[in-house]
Order: sequence, then C-alpha cells, then structure tokens
Amino acid sequence: MSDLSDTPQCEGACPLSERVRFAQWFPMLLDRDRSGDYREVFWDLLRALLTQYQGDGKDGIEPRSLSTQELWRWTLEERGEPVDGLTSDKARKRVNEHWPGVEEAFAELQGRFTDAARKKGFSGLLWPTKDKSEGGRSSTYRLEWRPFGASTALPILPADYEKQPFVLRYREDRSSLRFSLFGRLFLWPLLFRRHGEASMRIDGVRRYVPAVGLGLMILLAGLPVVIALLQLGKGVLEWGWIAVAAVFFWFPLRPLMRLYDRFIIMASPLFYPFSEKECQVELVRDPEAAVLPGRSRGYNLRLVRYVADCPLCGGNVSLRDGGLGQFNRLVGCCDEEPGEHVFSFDRKLRAGYWLQGR
Repeated sequence: MSDLSDTPQCEGACPLSERVRFAQWFPMLLDRDRSGDYREVFWDLLRALLTQYQGDGKDGIEPRSLSTQELWRWTLEERGEPVDGLTSDKARKRVNEHWPGVEEAFAELQGRFTDAARKKGFSGLLWPTKDKSEGGRSSTYRLEWRPFGASTALPILPADYEKQPFVLRYREDRSSLRFSLFGRLFLWPLLFRRHGEASMRIDGVRRYVPAVGLGLMILLAGLPVVIALLQLGKGVLEWGWIAVAAVFFWFPLRPLMRLYDRFIIMASPLFYPFSEKECQVELVRDPEAAVLPGRSRGYNLRLVRYVADCPLCGGNVSLRDGGLGQFNRLVGCCDEEPGEHVFSFDRKLRAGYWLQGR
C-alpha cells in the first residue's frame, strides 16, 4: 500500500488520506446488520460508492466517477447478487429508481452523520453526487467531499434584501426528526408512502387523493351546519352543532388547507415525538425535470426544522407561528429574547430580516 500522506489534495485543503479514512469508517456507521434503518437498496448504492472510493484511494489515485452500469454492478456485488446479464438499460432503470432515495435519506440524516464524523475527528463529509451529462450521454456518480459548514448552498439574496437591518440566513436541522406513529397513521389513508424517517411521498394518480380527502372532510364537517339550518324551519336553532362544525373547520382543516397554499406550516405535536422541539411540515413539489419518463409529477411531505443564529445577540432563532401580530406567517424568534428579536422567514431564500419587535 502506498503512503497516502503525499497524495493530492482536494478542495478545502482536505488530503486524500482523510477522505479514504472516512470512506473506510463510514460503512461501519451504515451497517445493515446493526441497524434496520440501513437495509434499503439505496443504502447499498451508497455503500458501493464507498467501497469503490476507498479502493481507488488505497492505490494512491484520485477516486473516479462511476457510470450507471458500473455503479449498479458494484451494488449487486455489495448485495451478494449475480451480475450475469447486466445491461446498461437494466442498470439505468434500477439506479434511477433508487438514487432519489440516496439523496433524500442522506440529506435527512446529515446532522446525525455530521455529529458522528466530528467525534471521529473528520473535517467534512463525503456526499453522494450525480453528474448529469449532456448530449445523450449517461450520468456519472461519485462521492464529493464537502467541509462542515459548506454542505448546503444558500440562494443569493437580492441587492435590496441585503439592505434590510440585521439579515440572517436559515439552515435546516433535521438530525433527529422523524414522523411519530400517529403521524404515519394519519398520512397512510391519504396514500402517502414512506420515503424516509422524516419524509412522505405521493406521486402518480395518487397525488389527487389528498384533495379528495380534504373535500370529504369538509363535507362531513358541513353536515352539522346543514342539520342546524334544517332545524330553523322548526323554530329551533342548534347552536351546539354550529359550534362543533366551526371548531372542526378551524383547527384540523385550516392548517391542511394552508399547507397547500403556503407550502409550509408548523407541525402538529402529534406528528413528531414529544421529546423533539417544534418543527415544521413542508410540501415540496418535484420540478418537471426530476420526473422520470412515464411518471406524473408528485411531491414530498417532510418534517423540517429551520433555525438560524441571531445577529443581535448570537442566540438560537427558531420558527414559530406569527400569531395576531404577524397573521398567517411564520416568523423566527430568538430563544433569548423572543419578544424583541423577531425576524421574517422566506422559505425560498432561506433568509429573514429583523422585524424590530413587531
């Protein structure tokens, strides 16, 4: 084995030796025999990339990207399955089916991976990356080293936005988020399928089911109102039924309808374990370019927690409902001074500015 201390360095002054050590250690964290969370096929894709990465690194060469067929061949070998008769078409179909799961699951567990890597003394993570080729060529797959703090590219703020007082940038903290049993049971009748610990997915013709379900809920909630109106002809006004209908409309249905309008709402405490801090439910629609041929556009419903560092005092800023002062909005409130250090929240820009205690 060659001495890795003199091997080329990557961006961020990360020596190849550290990246190879990471590729050797990381599969132990993803051991399928020790945790049932890592038994999905997409985790085998990641383990295959790690195996190839550390193999090239041990030879003292910069790890290369893998073609779709090469990646699936390594995956089959990782799973102990035969590779006879493997073609590029078969490989492309299987990799295209499972690669979104790699990206989604890795992003959801980024915080957990980061904490474990920091404790082991690493300065970054190897991220699974897909390079889309133009001109009809096949895509390639590789592991990209990203130093801590540079994992997520933030959108560029407009010039006039940056002129606002005390602008902050939000980041995702999903290190331990997961749907509770009640949350999964609530979404199951709407035909959402589990896409990860903190993500549900719906696509194809099933994407119309939530709208139909909401319509049925509204109809059922409106029945007491109809019954109450029918009683008017008898000189009896059923205020109790009207109150029940109003409560049903306001509390369960209003947040669901806001989700399809605002794309993000505060999550009900029943959707996540009580030991967790407050988080949000975000509706993320797939761009047309990401939809596989022959499949309809779909979307993911995911738990997420947006946080930031307070530019006024350095405290932690977390999202809360704006209440009457910021009606129908989510705002960032500092844990140290929640009444005065209040910031706006822009989901697309991942940014906010000081609202001066309003």
